[in-house]
Amino acid sequence: MAIVLNEAATELHSTTTISATKQASFLRLSVGELVAFSCRSGDLINDAGSGPSAQEGIRTHQKLQKKRPKGSEAEYPLQVQVRCEGYDVVLTGRVDIFHPQADLHTPVQIDEIKTTYCPPSKLPEAIRQLQWAQLKVYGFCYLFQQRHGQGGTGEGSDRVALQMLWYNLKEKKPYPELQEFNWEALESFTLAALADYIQWHKSWQEHRQQVATSAQDLAFPFPKYRPGQRQLAVATYRCLRDGGELVAEAPTGIGKTISTLFPAIKALGEKQLDQLVYLTAKNSGRQVVRETVESLHKRGLELSLLEIQARDKTCACSLGMCSRDQEDVCPRTIGFFDRLPAARKKLLGLPLLSPQLLAKVAEEMQLCPFELSLQMLPWADLIVCDFNYVFDPLVRLTALQEQNQRRALLVDEAHNLSDRACDMYSVTLSRKETRRAAASCKGSHPKLQRSIQALVRAIDRWVKQLKDPEATNKSHAQLNKSGSEVWVTSLTSPENQPVTVSRAAHKVLLTVSELWESSQSPPEEISEWLKSIYRYVCIEQDLSGQHQALTRVFDAGTPWQEQQFKLLCLNAAGYIQQTIRQFHGVILFSATLRPANYIFQQLGVNSSAPYMKLPSPFLPSQQGVFLCPYVDTRYKSRNQATENLVEIIARTYQGHPGNYLVFFPSYRFLQQVAVAFKQSFPEVDLLQQEPGASESQRAAFLAAFTEGSRTLGFAIMGGVFGEGVDYVGNKLIGTIIVGTGLPQVNEEQELIRKGFDDGTPTTVGTGFDIAYRYPGLTRVLQTAGRVIRSESDRGVIVLADYRFTDRFYQSLYPEHWNLEICSNGTALSKSLEAFWNSWLK
Repeated sequence: MAIVLNEAATELHSTTTISATKQASFLRLSVGELVAFSCRSGDLINDAGSGPSAQEGIRTHQKLQKKRPKGSEAEYPLQVQVRCEGYDVVLTGRVDIFHPQADLHTPVQIDEIKTTYCPPSKLPEAIRQLQWAQLKVYGFCYLFQQRHGQGGTGEGSDRVALQMLWYNLKEKKPYPELQEFNWEALESFTLAALADYIQWHKSWQEHRQQVATSAQDLAFPFPKYRPGQRQLAVATYRCLRDGGELVAEAPTGIGKTISTLFPAIKALGEKQLDQLVYLTAKNSGRQVVRETVESLHKRGLELSLLEIQARDKTCACSLGMCSRDQEDVCPRTIGFFDRLPAARKKLLGLPLLSPQLLAKVAEEMQLCPFELSLQMLPWADLIVCDFNYVFDPLVRLTALQEQNQRRALLVDEAHNLSDRACDMYSVTLSRKETRRAAASCKGSHPKLQRSIQALVRAIDRWVKQLKDPEATNKSHAQLNKSGSEVWVTSLTSPENQPVTVSRAAHKVLLTVSELWESSQSPPEEISEWLKSIYRYVCIEQDLSGQHQALTRVFDAGTPWQEQQFKLLCLNAAGYIQQTIRQFHGVILFSATLRPANYIFQQLGVNSSAPYMKLPSPFLPSQQGVFLCPYVDTRYKSRNQATENLVEIIARTYQGHPGNYLVFFPSYRFLQQVAVAFKQSFPEVDLLQQEPGASESQRAAFLAAFTEGSRTLGFAIMGGVFGEGVDYVGNKLIGTIIVGTGLPQVNEEQELIRKGFDDGTPTTVGTGFDIAYRYPGLTRVLQTAGRVIRSESDRGVIVLADYRFTDRFYQSLYPEHWNLEICSNGTALSKSLEAFWNSWLK
């Protein structure tokens, strides 16, 4: 049964679109797009974070443009319409500086400005050629205008002077390089590039038409909709068709993936959208998307899915599939862009560009598999990746930020986005790690070592400044539970900001940029530390009112004294808002997004955006929810609570043997109860989640929960076993939730609490609610949602804490919960027996 989408289809709008008429094919293309696709050759340059910033580039352009000779023009526009390979191509661009003819014997001159940290002679040849290619196409466009009456003709119309104006920011000195080109050379170069692009464009448009046709014919892949599923699908389609945002709380089992993907694919087929981006925080979420799309492929869908996997899990060098040379260069990066076109052609239109397939093709072509996946970003219909590739300022993919495409953003498990984004906009600089980085550069990179040592001294000066009794606008030092000194500094006024630390961090990155631009690299062992420096500089340049500086001193006065400086983001809603508004339509969905005003505040969603709270598709009688208020799991009462918890676990497990999970707020409490349980019930095999478990250990833990087994597992609330895992059927028949899931009390959470209690406008409760109770409730509901995953599932949820009777929680429990309060262990056993007997009759 298909969703009825009785809406008129719109034409696909992009900068590179064939017109609807059959008489002529029309293509609008910027010079930058053409050059990036057709003129890049040679090596893949590892330029992550290197080179001048966009702001530095803009300032340099403005500076040099102001100094241009009289009569010259800045930002000189070019636009030509060229017939090539059966296409009418409109090619557009802007010249940095245009110099008209000084006399009849001197040709017009076009200047292109590029900023650098090193002399241009030290730039990699691949970069120099790419920059010159752009300038050559500009020269072609100008001469084309002259030869076709768009500006007149003259003696100089057959040749043009092209000047690459490199500006070394470190030396504050320009390096001009001037060459003259005639019409024939520039025409040959540009038409070859256009022909290359057009051939690819034809193949891409053929694929896009196959996607549109197959998507329009696609029917909903199930015989009928579950309750709430159709409402979510229709609301998703309308949002993506019209643009805007939609927040949907869709309970477990409703089929969120197909209910959002199917209408998004229909909108793509009707050319309401150009590309779909699906974000998920868990590997299991990517697997569900992959399986869903594969099922649609079997029904005729031609869509191409690209799955982006983390670099450290993809890099051939990290996986031991290739070895770097003596200069620490990966052989797969040498000549990368020379071999890329063949690989790109091989991958275009394939239904599933999985990490495995990309690795296979990368192996055949001897390419970097991660970079190959990034090169395919513009040429896939559906991108599946982690939150950070869209929201993280350090690693987000710029190809997904371009405004010339109408993209849909589907954010699964959106309840995780706020905390994840706060982490992305926070960073810690450690004195100890910084000194270790400096030591790693000794001998091999003396200049880099000196700049890192300067950063160590800057951190020392910052701490000394905080200890100054006359310091203003800074909190007094406080001792935390670990005995460290802690200062909190507001960053809203410039005089409070750590200027010396920032200046030193910038100098470190300047030195690193000089290395990269000269085809050198810093020591591999400081790569993780360097990421924190990049993040610091990135955040420091875009501080929000929600940032605080948190400085800690450990073991003060000892030779091993440690100092940490942290830029802490208390609420990332503003940053999230900036990102989601770059997309045509955004769907944020999860099984736990309540209450609405709290979620909207945390995610920066437009207050006028629709909010859906869908009913559970399952019968309330499928699960029993039992509250044990005779347990106090607060930290100070945990010793007394242990005996009661052991009894509750035993009564639940023995009352109806099967697979059960008990979720705790911390490893320490988990281990405490585990020891007591083993002493009382040594005959029961107990499986425990271990801190820092590897992927194989996690898989082994999950493998114990099979149909027909009787596994009792202890796990952490909010961890990998409490979210995003489908325990279908008898793989899990009950969970016991120990405590209300409140985040650990620490300086960070207390700052969040104080921020809302001390005047930050809020309509969603107290600072304690926002910092502790709402996040805790989300963990509880996510954990409880593991039990019932299908229409045939049966199971129980036991809430063990007196606080669950509080009106705050009672008002936020799911509507399908039939909560039963058990005043003691005997009452719990009777209630459990009654529940299971009702299904055994």
